[in-house]
Amino acid sequence: MDVFLYNFNFIWFNSFLALVAVLFGWLMNKADSVFAKTWTGFIWLIFLPNTLYILTDVSHLFEDWPRVNNLFRMILILQYTLFSIFGIITFMLAVYFFQKTLERKNKKRIKTLTFVAIVALNFLVGFGVVLGGVERTNSWHIFTNPIRVINDVFYVIFSIELVILSLGVGILANIIYFLLVKPMNDWVKKKL
Repeated sequence: MDVFLYNFNFIWFNSFLALVAVLFGWLMNKADSVFAKTWTGFIWLIFLPNTLYILTDVSHLFEDWPRVNNLFRMILILQYTLFSIFGIITFMLAVYFFQKTLERKNKKRIKTLTFVAIVALNFLVGFGVVLGGVERTNSWHIFTNPIRVINDVFYVIFSIELVILSLGVGILANIIYFLLVKPMNDWVKKKL
């Protein structure tokens, strides 16, 4: 039972961080002024990697596995499955609001520019996930310890292995988004 209580703490905290990205993505999309779009967009961008970062928490499943009996293993699998689905949903929603913001801005060249921007953004998310996972850089460090963030960014950039890992996570982010964006658009049209 201690395993579930410990997991509950980091799951709620990481879920909160992911929801910050969704909230500020929504605020960015709704904002009318350039100033409001800029500051909500900045907060959205620094918290966005927290959405997909949730998928990396599945690694804790392997640590938890030997600590629980067979009955609790099924609950553990359910816990991590739901948490991973939540991470994908928050990622999709947060990027969706960015897509809608772009589409409102430039109606003539929507498809090409939006596609390029989302692909680039997803590679940036991949970089952010690696920055958080390897260097343990948190989103709020931009405000509380910007020198650390700069040092961590350079560390990742100058590591071939971490750049490759960032590219891999970026590819995964693009696959997830472009596989699920049409069903999400259809759902949004029906429900909203």
